[in-house]
Amino acid sequence: MLLQILLIVQLLLATAYADHQAYPGTSSRPVLSDAEAASYTKESYLQGWTPSKINTGANPDYVVGSGGYSTIQAAVNAAINDGGTNRKYIKILPGTYAEGVLIPKTSVPITILGSADDPEAVHIVLSQGAKLTGSQYANQMNPNGAVYKDGDPAWSMFNYCAQKSEIGTFCTSIFWAQNTDLEVAYITIENTSSDGQAVAARTDGDQQNFDHVHFYGFHDTLLAGGTRVYFSKPTIKGDVDFIFGSASAVFENAQIIGRGDRRDTVTVFAPNTDNSQKYGYLVLSSKITADNNVKSKLGLHLARSWDSTSTANGQVVIRETELVDVFNVDAPYDTAAGGRAYAGNANTNRNLDDANYNRFWEYKNTGDGA
Repeated sequence: MLLQILLIVQLLLATAYADHQAYPGTSSRPVLSDAEAASYTKESYLQGWTPSKINTGANPDYVVGSGGYSTIQAAVNAAINDGGTNRKYIKILPGTYAEGVLIPKTSVPITILGSADDPEAVHIVLSQGAKLTGSQYANQMNPNGAVYKDGDPAWSMFNYCAQKSEIGTFCTSIFWAQNTDLEVAYITIENTSSDGQAVAARTDGDQQNFDHVHFYGFHDTLLAGGTRVYFSKPTIKGDVDFIFGSASAVFENAQIIGRGDRRDTVTVFAPNTDNSQKYGYLVLSSKITADNNVKSKLGLHLARSWDSTSTANGQVVIRETELVDVFNVDAPYDTAAGGRAYAGNANTNRNLDDANYNRFWEYKNTGDGA
């Protein structure tokens, strides 16, 4: 009986961890050993910061919607102007909010709450592509000059973009946060533009905590920049480099979806982690998949770097995550944005931070794509 149990356990383990998850992997798909993986945990990526559980039931200090502030930006401005060191809670009532949200650097800790258990009930959405002129951006973000005024907390952020002849990638952000100690829970942020780069959300601060937030876009959906960012149970959709940036960021229990509305090849991660920075992106206990148009072509790439030099930038670890069969299981990574060929390190005596190789790693992933 004991022998039968052991055989069943061995069979289950063999099913769970496919051939492509065996250490050290291959040069086109490197895999971490148990000892190597011990250095790539949520704690190591967040470097001493432990995100608190967001209090979604807190009594709000500010309410956006019927009977409250007419825009989210007005509530953010009020929270910053009121000052202090106590956390300010902004509750957004269900609805569609066709506006941008800009949060500058501030010492005021801010929490933005949607509808608990339904991230889709609060929908922040605009169509804002990189080719917009500054005046077009201003007309959309600040109609009739009513939302952003000189002297407001986020005026400099808005005005910086409004003065551009063409706003470019970074100014397309529908939700752009520069502050430290930000919490956001149960909302959907979407940039519907398919005209070049179009960022739904941009993080530029430290210790930013997102819980059950949906990020929808096409090219460059989520710019995870700044210092340390934590995403718990997000849903992220896009097609080209749709999770990118230089932060040390953790994506836990995430649903990451390559969308094929306009193309059948997509790339998920495009990290810009500097060579001197050990930690970039950690994907933990998540699911990476794609819609049928991408799946039919096995057109998803897990990652590519931004670099255009002889050395690689970017760092990603995907571990204990379900990978659906939507990509070439023998070569899931793509050529760098700058044209440098992907180079994985499958040496058993390897330096995991060797800049001559891409720092893209897997560990104990499951599913038909593993």
